Amino acid sequence: MSADGFKCNLKGYQQPNYLEDVQNRIESDQTLENFFKDHQGQYEEFKNYLKRKIFNDLDEFQQHLDNIQNQWDSQFKVELKRIEVFRLIMAMYLGLLERNLSKGGFYIVNMNTIKNSNNYISKQKLMCFKNYIKAFYLNSDKIQEEKIVFTKNSVSKEDFRKKFEQSTYQKIDFEFTQSKNEDHLNSTVVDFADENIGGLVLDARNCAQEEIVMLIFAEATVCMVFIPPMKETEAVLIENLKKYSNYTGYEQSFQCSPSLDLKGSYNMLAIDAKPFYTENQFTEENIYRELIKSYAGFEISLKNAPNSYISTGRWGCGIFRGNPYLKALIQFVSFAIAVNQLNLKDKKIIMNCVNDQSFFNFGMKLNKLLQEKEMQLNLINLKKSLLYMQNEVSDTKFQYQGNNIISQIYQILIQNIQQAVEIQQENDDLNQPSEAQDIRSENDNLIQPLVGQDINQEKLINTQNIEGNKESQFKSNAQIIEEKQEMQIQNEAQIDQEKKESENLSIESNKNKNWVGIATILLACGCGCFVGIIVYKKVFK
Repeated sequence: MSADGFKCNLKGYQQPNYLEDVQNRIESDQTLENFFKDHQGQYEEFKNYLKRKIFNDLDEFQQHLDNIQNQWDSQFKVELKRIEVFRLIMAMYLGLLERNLSKGGFYIVNMNTIKNSNNYISKQKLMCFKNYIKAFYLNSDKIQEEKIVFTKNSVSKEDFRKKFEQSTYQKIDFEFTQSKNEDHLNSTVVDFADENIGGLVLDARNCAQEEIVMLIFAEATVCMVFIPPMKETEAVLIENLKKYSNYTGYEQSFQCSPSLDLKGSYNMLAIDAKPFYTENQFTEENIYRELIKSYAGFEISLKNAPNSYISTGRWGCGIFRGNPYLKALIQFVSFAIAVNQLNLKDKKIIMNCVNDQSFFNFGMKLNKLLQEKEMQLNLINLKKSLLYMQNEVSDTKFQYQGNNIISQIYQILIQNIQQAVEIQQENDDLNQPSEAQDIRSENDNLIQPLVGQDINQEKLINTQNIEGNKESQFKSNAQIIEEKQEMQIQNEAQIDQEKKESENLSIESNKNKNWVGIATILLACGCGCFVGIIVYKKVFK
C-alpha cells in the first residue's frame, strides 16, 4: 500500500470558498439536530461551536492531518488532545475526509454510509457516535485538553526468539470471568482486531467484537485515519480512552445506550489473530505466529500502562475459528514472557469467557488445582503445554478427544516446580554461589525450550539422591520418554482421568524411577542433603 494512497486529506480543500462549503454542511446536516432535541437551544449553540472553534481554520486542519500522518510514519506514535480527536471524528461525520484507497468496508473515513442507511445496525452505530458527540460537547471544558496516545509496537522474529529462550521461571496471576473485555474499569481492553485496524466499524452491516469496542470507545475510530494495516509482528496500543456508550447484544442484536459516567479511562490493545478456516492452527508455524503477535501487544501494554490489567479472552475464536484453549495458552505464554522481560511483579491477565461456559469452567478448575498445589501458573509448564498441543493435537483430534486433551493440559500446568524456582531465585537475589546455582549454570539450556530447533530429539537428565559429598549422577532416558509417549498416545482415548491420575501418583511416589517432567530441586537445609529431581529439556520450535 502506497503512503500517498493511504493518506487522508480534506475533501475539496483546494476549491474556492471551501470554508463556506463546510459551514453549509454543518447547517444542512439534519441528523445533528436530533442529537439535541431534548436540550432546547443547544443545537444552535453546538453549530456555532463547530463553526467558530472546531472548523474555523481549515488550512491549519489540513496541515495537522499531514503532521499526524508524518509523525506516525516516522515515530509510530501520535499524541492527540481530545478536542483534536473530536475534530477528526466530526470531519468523518460530516464527510469532509477522503483518501485514494478502496478496501471494501475497511478504512472508511466518512460516516455517509451509516447516516444514509435505514437498517438496524447502521442506526445503532450512529447512536453510538451521537452519544460520543453529545457527551464530549457537554463536558468539553473538563476533558478537551486530555491526551490520547496511539503507539505501534513491532517485534522482530529473531528478537522474540531470544526473549522466548531467555524467559524461564516466570510466574503469572490470572483470572477467568464471564464478563466482556471492556467490563473492567481502567483496564487495557484487547481488541480482537482485523489487520485493517478499526475493522468494519463504519460499514452498514457488520458489528462484531472489534466494531463494538470501536463504537463504545468512539475516540479510537480515528486510528483509521492514519494507521495502516498491521503486519504479523505488530500491535497497536491506544491509551486513555473513555467509554461513551454501553451496549447489549452482538451483531444483529447489538443495542447501545449512553454511558452515564465518564470518570474512568481505558486503554485499547489491537492485535489481529490469524483466521483458521481450513488450516491447522496447532502447527509450529501458526502457534509461533500468534505468540509473536500477542507478545508485541502485551509488551507495549505492560511497558506503557503497567498499572492496567490486560483484559482479553477468546481471541480469534469467533469467525476466525480459533481454539480457545490453545489461544489461552498462547496468551499466557506471551504475557509471562513480557512480564519477565520487563522485570515486573504482581501482574495479572484477565481471561473473559462471556457466554462460553466450558471455557470458563476450564479456567475455574485450573485455578482450583493450582490452589490445591499451593502454586501459581508458571512459564515452564506453560511452554510444555504448548509443546504438547503442537505435537499431539489437531482440530480433528480436539473435536473427538477434547476432554482427554484438556485433562492432559491440567496435568502439565500443575506439575510442581516451585521449590526449584524459589531456590534459584533466592540464589539470584543473594548473588551467592550454591549447588543449586552450579546445577543451573551447567544445565540452564536444558530448562529453556528453544525456538527454531529440531523437536524430534528430547533429552532428559535425571539427578538421583546425593549424600555425603553431594555429587550428581545423571542418566539419559531418551528411550523411556519415547516409550512413555507412545503408550500415552495409544491409550489416550481409552483411559479415563481417574486412572491417569492414579498412574501419575504412582510415578511420583517412586523416587528411584525415571520420570518425565520439569525440574524440582529440593535443598534440604540442616542435614545438608541435596536431592535433585529431574532437570529436563523440551525443545519448542
